[in-house]
Parts: sequence; structure tokens; C-alpha cells
Amino acid sequence: MGLAERRGVVSSVARAVSGATGRLLARPQGRRDEYALCPEDGYWFRPTYTEGKCPLCGKVVPGGAPPLPLLARIDRSWLGPAVLALESLAMMALVLLMYFKA
Repeated sequence: MGLAERRGVVSSVARAVSGATGRLLARPQGRRDEYALCPEDGYWFRPTYTEGKCPLCGKVVPGGAPPLPLLARIDRSWLGPAVLALESLAMMALVLLMYFKA
């Protein structure tokens, strides 16, 4: 492999790394009100999922953590019994329907 070929490989790797770094450090696209900028290290993060603290330095976001989305607030241990209860009611309705139709 010649020097010119090695330079081409290194420059393509360097371009890929710098492009990935630029995407990681760039301001997030889309819903920007959900993101916060840490004044210490310039890192954009979502305080909803980090309890209002920067994941790198631990500094608290002004205004604290926003409330979690509804699906994150639901206690998932109750979903199983709720599904079983609904399934039991559906089976009971089906059995009663078949019993009275026959």
C-alpha cells in the first residue's frame, strides 16, 4: 500500500470520525424544548430521563426535572393482572354467549 493510498484511507476514517463527532455534539434536531444544555460541558441532554441532572457533571438543570411521560409513570407490575382480568371477562362473556345460544 503506497503513501497516497494510506493517506486516502486515513482521511476517509478521519472524515467519518469528525462527522460522527459533529453529530453527537450538535444541537438536537426536532423538539428542542425537551433538551437542556449543560453550561459546564456544553452537552445537550434530555432532563426527563436523567432526573433533571446532567449525566456528565451532575449539575441540576434550572427548573428541575420535567414530569415523566404517562407510560413511564405507570406501575408496570399492575399491567399483567389487568390483562388477565380483561381476558377472564372476555372468556366469561364468550362462554355465556355460547351457553345461551345453544
